[in-house]
Amino acid sequence: MTAANISALVEVRPHRSRTSARSVTIAGTQWPVYKLHALLAAVIVGVLALAITGSAQTVAWASGVALLTVWWTERFWQAHRSH
Repeated sequence: MTAANISALVEVRPHRSRTSARSVTIAGTQWPVYKLHALLAAVIVGVLALAITGSAQTVAWASGVALLTVWWTERFWQAHRSH
């Protein structure tokens, strides 16, 4: 019986530079700006939803949708802008 060669399962991909992405340093780690925009949008929408409805479930859904929408929209826009 032979053992599986784990190194044969690893796919090597060439490193793609993302120098065009704007980023900021937070606690020693580079964060893309679109992530901060998404978090800020989620907080703002969450506070507004709480003030309007008073429902935690509505806050969770609204802030989650806002976060994902901003995150993926800016990421998509940034990726296509750099080409």
